[in-house]
Amino acid sequence: MATYDFIIVGMGTAGSATCMTLARRGFKVLGIDRYRPPHEMGSHHGASRSVRRAYLEGTSYVPMALRSWELWRRLEKDSGQKLLVKTGNLTIGPPESPAVLGFMASAQSYAIAHESLTAAEVRKRWPQLDPPDTFVAGLEKEAGIVFPELSIATFLTEAEKAGADLVVDQQVERWTESHGSVTVHAARDTYEAGRLLISAGAWTNGLLGLPDRQLMPKRVVVHWLEVPNNSRLRLGCFPVNFWQVPPEKSPAAPQTFREFYALPVLESSPRMKVAFHNGLVDCDPTTLTREVVSHEVETIKGVIAEFLPGLKGYSITSDVCLYTLTPDGHFYLGKRSGSDHVFGVALAGHGFKFAPVIGEILADLLADISPAVDIELFSPNRFEPKK
Repeated sequence: MATYDFIIVGMGTAGSATCMTLARRGFKVLGIDRYRPPHEMGSHHGASRSVRRAYLEGTSYVPMALRSWELWRRLEKDSGQKLLVKTGNLTIGPPESPAVLGFMASAQSYAIAHESLTAAEVRKRWPQLDPPDTFVAGLEKEAGIVFPELSIATFLTEAEKAGADLVVDQQVERWTESHGSVTVHAARDTYEAGRLLISAGAWTNGLLGLPDRQLMPKRVVVHWLEVPNNSRLRLGCFPVNFWQVPPEKSPAAPQTFREFYALPVLESSPRMKVAFHNGLVDCDPTTLTREVVSHEVETIKGVIAEFLPGLKGYSITSDVCLYTLTPDGHFYLGKRSGSDHVFGVALAGHGFKFAPVIGEILADLLADISPAVDIELFSPNRFEPKK
């Protein structure tokens, strides 16, 4: 039986970055995945992800965002891969919306360069967008996008170069613990380690049987607009734009702000990504419906017609992926009470930009090192009953 310092179950966003970090630190590490990453069965595919530092989800994320940007650039230098491109990021909504307030709080608290724009100024700069006159926007010019599939492949390549072992297309069925070690039983082989990282995303509930609603897999539909020969929508010219639309303008979600986004066209493909970020449907990843039905396409067409009129009329193709959410929308990172193992799951649809720093944090936790950034907000124990 092969023996390791650490075994990582799930080699997506968190797992691949942690595997690289541990291997570079000289640990003997094994990564296992039920598929062959990067793949299209989880949460890390989709060609592009936004990267920003004026973080609308809360100022607690900003130190991680700053560190992650630094680590992305270092990984580019080490690997020779271009992973991150600046294109700007717009956060759009009413002045009192949580997104706009969160953006401004983070930008001002950490002196992040930004602009405050009126709706008219947004329409003048980017006529494809049509925010109502009552909306405002925050622009972080230095924000951009990162390429997720290339990033996962780079993490894994660098991990193997540093000595990590990878096992793909093999499902972990269970593990047993005895005398300070853990034995992992996969579909074809058995492995032993001192400690585990569980980073299986939407499949984590099936592995652990966690209490109901701590980790909630969600079905996400992503739409692609075919926009050939439109240079004004390309990366570097058109910003990532994230919208919060109030309830009176969102009859499909009358109790909450409706959130959606659009990402610029990449050089590699004449397609623009548009999708909803909330109002998602619970799912079981093992029985997930990957067929997109007509009303899902018609709903996004309605949003495009009202708020992104410069994108009307383009043909649309659609895809399905997974989010794993927690009840409070924050990550699930750390150790659970009574366990030496570490969890790196539930990145809640906004975690890929943090992949390098999450890898650093989880590697620290596995090695009993206190992370350099505060992660109390993400503790798995926050959902345990109070004693």
